[in-house]
Amino acid sequence: MPHFIIHTNTKAIQSVDAQTILKTVHKQAVSSGLFDENDIKVRLVPFEKSLVAGKPDNDFIHVFGYIMGGRSTAQKSKLSEAIVKKLDELLNTENIAMNVYDFEPQTYFHRKMI
Repeated sequence: MPHFIIHTNTKAIQSVDAQTILKTVHKQAVSSGLFDENDIKVRLVPFEKSLVAGKPDNDFIHVFGYIMGGRSTAQKSKLSEAIVKKLDELLNTENIAMNVYDFEPQTYFHRKMI
């Protein structure tokens, strides 16, 4: 926890190494001060086929952040803004966005809790 899942089409990331994108999101999550670096998980899911604004050749990147509940709306908004700004500096993609979802602590379970 937290998880950052980056959805993108393959065209949007042709000019930048995938590890660079992953590290950029990871670094911004660390810089936010909201998470322990050892807990942050970032994944990139490239799509071969996509349709954005009715066009198959439009680029997009969308980051889905899943975090444990308890952070304020302002903290989550600042996190989203920081990540989108850094990705915008890195990539030449018009459609870059992010949103953050809260996990409910009451329903979260992982292996170490067994």
